Amino acid sequence: MIRIERKHLAMVTTIAQAGTMTAAADALAITQPALSKQLAQLEAMLGVKLFERTAKSSATAQMTMRLTRAGRRFETRARKLLADLTDFDNELANQAGAAAGRLRIATDVIHDDLRLARAMRSFAAAHGNMELDAHPVADPLEALADGHVDIAVVGEAPRRAGIRFAPISEDELVVVMAKAHPLTARKTIAAVDFSGQELVYHLDLERSILFRRYLRPANIRVGGFHRIESPAAILASLAESDAITLLPRRIVDAVPQAASLETRPLAPDGYRFTWYAATRSDDVRPETQAFVTCLSEAGPAQ
Repeated sequence: MIRIERKHLAMVTTIAQAGTMTAAADALAITQPALSKQLAQLEAMLGVKLFERTAKSSATAQMTMRLTRAGRRFETRARKLLADLTDFDNELANQAGAAAGRLRIATDVIHDDLRLARAMRSFAAAHGNMELDAHPVADPLEALADGHVDIAVVGEAPRRAGIRFAPISEDELVVVMAKAHPLTARKTIAAVDFSGQELVYHLDLERSILFRRYLRPANIRVGGFHRIESPAAILASLAESDAITLLPRRIVDAVPQAASLETRPLAPDGYRFTWYAATRSDDVRPETQAFVTCLSEAGPAQ
């Protein structure tokens, strides 16, 4: 029995657009082996090849993925179905939010909670009739795209159909470690310095910016990995261990445990980034924009 799911549609359209399995895996936030396995399973279920692997590109030194005739038909239909599903999701989400008088906000687990709290207080003072529901999720942008929330606070702004981004604050990723850690002797931390290190992080390693932009390109392997979602718990775990982590500077500065730790920039120029409030393009409610404005005006943690 053939059972096509939404993830299959997204996988094929993403591979077709990205051109290589590596780029597609990055866009889908999964590993390349996992993506290859999912594609093979889909092709086996359909009984046809959707892609043909061509010679390595001289620019990327990677095998390029080209749609077969059957793949082109599948990809064309998949893009239309995904667009229709997104429109339907957004319509239902907007109706539900408007009917309930509620704004649903999803944040990254390491977002500045103090800024969010100030924004919620400011918004509530002017819109007392609106209920606010804010909570951290593993993938805020995906929750927004799927219609589960109205606003997503994220640290990246990838191009995505139907999603708009408004900058709300600037930040920097820093490497954090105990004061006695050998890496404190360095003024900045390079990718090679992570080799053999025990790493504590709030996401699965392969989904992280650290892995995608620094470790994987340089073929760096860490010595050990532990996932802890709470920034406070991460920092507490570093004080009496040889582990290191990577966190936004504003989060580190706002947590008392950081006083017993050291921070170093990632790479000589540091890694600065912007926090964004993401909303769906078809959400035209003034309350949604008002909350985004409150977020941008809330100011950094004191």
